[in-house]
Amino acid sequence: MGDLLERVSIPRRMEATALLVYAVVFVLLVEYGRPGLGISQGFYLAIVLIGLAGGPVSGAAAGVLATLLCAIAGTVHGILLSALIEPLAIRLAAFTLAGLAVGYFARRGRRMLAESLGVLDEALRHARREAATGAITPAGIQARIAQRAEKQWPFAVLVADTGPFSESALRDALRRLTAALGDESDIGRVGENRLAVVTGSLTPEEARDIAFDLERTLGGLTFGWAFHPHDGDEPLALVGAASERLQARRAAAG
Repeated sequence: MGDLLERVSIPRRMEATALLVYAVVFVLLVEYGRPGLGISQGFYLAIVLIGLAGGPVSGAAAGVLATLLCAIAGTVHGILLSALIEPLAIRLAAFTLAGLAVGYFARRGRRMLAESLGVLDEALRHARREAATGAITPAGIQARIAQRAEKQWPFAVLVADTGPFSESALRDALRRLTAALGDESDIGRVGENRLAVVTGSLTPEEARDIAFDLERTLGGLTFGWAFHPHDGDEPLALVGAASERLQARRAAAG
């Protein structure tokens, strides 16, 4: 029972509780309802729950439903509909306004929370970037590789030796890499003079072609490549395989 309850989202639990409150209050109204007892005020709990779970429109609809149930309970007690119009109009206004207000502020609260989490995520993302160049740090690159590997998607890891690049030259190289690869690729350092690129690739041959294209685009940089899962699943294994290909290519070129 506990496992089943955990699978149900909190908004659905709130809606189910609201339906139970509707049923209980309606039964009480039918059995014991008479002017002055205030049993219908119990509908506010259901209205609040619906508004919190669904937003302003759902909250207003919950108020209309509560008013309708009050009208049905009144007719069961033999009260003429003409005598119910005025109190029902008051209840309708109070119930719907309460549902609208609760739903509106609940939705606003959720949006503010989502925006705050987005800002936090962005801050954490930038926390793994170098302040001077904006490149992802070695720890950040390893984390990005690990995240992609967990999803079991194919991708390429490219490594290039930048040599004694100045910060301005490195920033320019990063800018050109980003322009060539797009925002879906991750670019950072894996050493003092080495850049790593993590980008989408469907085959080892495509990973190699991406490396050659980047060499033509940037000029002066040689890339080694590795392909997940062919060359490994771990960040160190993939970076190591790309570095070995880089060294082999540089040795072959003299």
